[in-house]
Amino acid sequence: MEGFSGCLRETGAVQRASRLLGIALVAAFLAGAPGAAWSGGGPVERVRAALDVLSQVQDIPEQGIPEGLLSSCQGIAVFPSVYKAGFFIGARYGRGVLLARDPYSGRWHGPAFLVLGGASLGWQLGVQATDLVLVIMNRRGVDAFLQNNLTLGGELSVAAGPVGRKANMSTDITLKAEVYSYSRSKGFFAGISLGGAYIGQDYGADRQFYGKTYTPAEILRGKVPNPPELARKLTGMLDKVGASRDAAGQKRRVSHGEL
Repeated sequence: MEGFSGCLRETGAVQRASRLLGIALVAAFLAGAPGAAWSGGGPVERVRAALDVLSQVQDIPEQGIPEGLLSSCQGIAVFPSVYKAGFFIGARYGRGVLLARDPYSGRWHGPAFLVLGGASLGWQLGVQATDLVLVIMNRRGVDAFLQNNLTLGGELSVAAGPVGRKANMSTDITLKAEVYSYSRSKGFFAGISLGGAYIGQDYGADRQFYGKTYTPAEILRGKVPNPPELARKLTGMLDKVGASRDAAGQKRRVSHGEL
């Protein structure tokens, strides 16, 4: 029994060491790159990059995130230019934004700012950058993202998301995961596994973007008076997705004689 307990302690120590080494490794790989290129830039640049990613979601009808997910989700996290680097021990690092839908009005609020990281073992070599989008399907998921040390696949179930606006969005698929993850490379979106990645709050970016201190919960619940124009542009883009869904639903009801 003592040997088994010792083995567990050793395994945990190896996992913690791997995570720390992975983070150090990705920092070493990126040390020679311009700061803004790998850190996601300042908050304003990060929001502009998120706008570009979400625009791509709408511009690629057959290789995008399904409309069913976008119109029914309760939150979206966008991480432009997440870097993954490795040499046996790998690491993933990026900065992003989080937006949430008001459960009563259906309007979107945000962004709050996030950081993402993770480490992995196995043969891997080199550095690559992709955009990541996390589609959060329920309020429990949004609330979990407000924590400062969330582990995907631990507290929340996460799965590689289906691709294509016409993808089958049956009730069974919708209920299988609380978060669907996507990567964008060369203009196309694909589902990606992110189990084990951790997410934390970027309080400094929140304060810099809004000019004063707000909690992530206040930001995502629409408690910020007169948010910056870029924030309104980002939430307005998502509001249009919801408006398109409502218009399509009304059209279907009219065609079926329900209105």
